[in-house]
Amino acid sequence: MRATAQWAIRRASRNPATIYRNALAADPATGRARALIAGLGECGTHQDVAALLPFLEHPSPRVRAEAVRAVRRLGGSLTRIAGMLADPAPVVVRSVNKALRTEPDAVPTARLWELLAADSPPHVRLGAYEQLRQKDAWTRVHVDLHLLAARDTELGNRAHADLINWSRRGTATAYRTPTGEMALRLGQLIDAAEPLIGAKQAHQLRWILSIG
Repeated sequence: MRATAQWAIRRASRNPATIYRNALAADPATGRARALIAGLGECGTHQDVAALLPFLEHPSPRVRAEAVRAVRRLGGSLTRIAGMLADPAPVVVRSVNKALRTEPDAVPTARLWELLAADSPPHVRLGAYEQLRQKDAWTRVHVDLHLLAARDTELGNRAHADLINWSRRGTATAYRTPTGEMALRLGQLIDAAEPLIGAKQAHQLRWILSIG
């Protein structure tokens, strides 16, 4: 519907982004904020990011999630978006994860491990897990094995499925062997996870990682 409206406005020789900007500036707390933010994100420019940033702190989770999408689409600060991985609303964290999907270095690895801690909300842990998986091949294997070795009830099944998928299809992305410290850590995690993944997969992983 927005696309049709924007087309009609352009046909009338008007700029839809101007309409969205003026409406948000006139009454930023309006119930139409989410739709206006989405529209501005679709046809605005990088100069509109400043006007959208305050909406990243809006009380409505859906407005915050829409603001994340709009800011990312217009080339806004990844650092500001990445800081919302601990947002209390699952819909916002999902939006952040999607925005950072092609930016594996946007969040420091140490911060992601902190968010993965067992005392974090489930949706925050899932978001941190998804971001860790995107870091590099060995971090992906590390986090999968870590969750399995810890007998993680929330993410263990997901980690096992991902580890199997990596073993079958993703090993080509492992261009270099892990460092000595990482290799040692992975070997320990394979030993701890073997009762869950089975001797055959454990042997395969040791072979892939050249640590067995």
